[in-house]
Amino acid sequence: MIRRHSEEGFTLLEVLIAIVVFSFGLLGIAGMMTISVRNNHNGYLRSQANFLAENMLDRMRANPAALWDGDYNGTAATGTQSCDLNSPCVFSDLAQYDMEQWARSIELALPNGVGTISCVNNNSIPATVGVPTPPAIWTASPPYRGVCTIIVTWDESNRNSDVESQTMQLVAQP
Repeated sequence: MIRRHSEEGFTLLEVLIAIVVFSFGLLGIAGMMTISVRNNHNGYLRSQANFLAENMLDRMRANPAALWDGDYNGTAATGTQSCDLNSPCVFSDLAQYDMEQWARSIELALPNGVGTISCVNNNSIPATVGVPTPPAIWTASPPYRGVCTIIVTWDESNRNSDVESQTMQLVAQP
């Protein structure tokens, strides 16, 4: 009886070639993962910048007297303004407090973050244009007739892992 030996399995050379091909695939996936993580983080920073700009816009809407007086214009910076029951604030103090809290939030959420506000009041539009009979709460300050530009800048990584300055601009009527 003659036995034939069949060759089954892989040779060492075939296994090594398969490992090399598999390694190149893993390197490609690792590269895609690093780019994905960086882009995901940059998207997070943009979301935070948008949230912070909307937050400041809400603060401005809550303090229309200071908005009319231009107390929100300028670059936000940290300070020592305190508003509590022991030291109550007037409208301009509250605007300064809002700007300081906004500056702290930007510093915490965004790398090298800076916030700036520029409001332009359009006094040529009469306060009664397009406004129904004002409620009693408007007697102190009618709705703001201008627009405010809220700019938030920060640094984020680009494709080459270099730092690149980014700007988010929100133009709205508070």
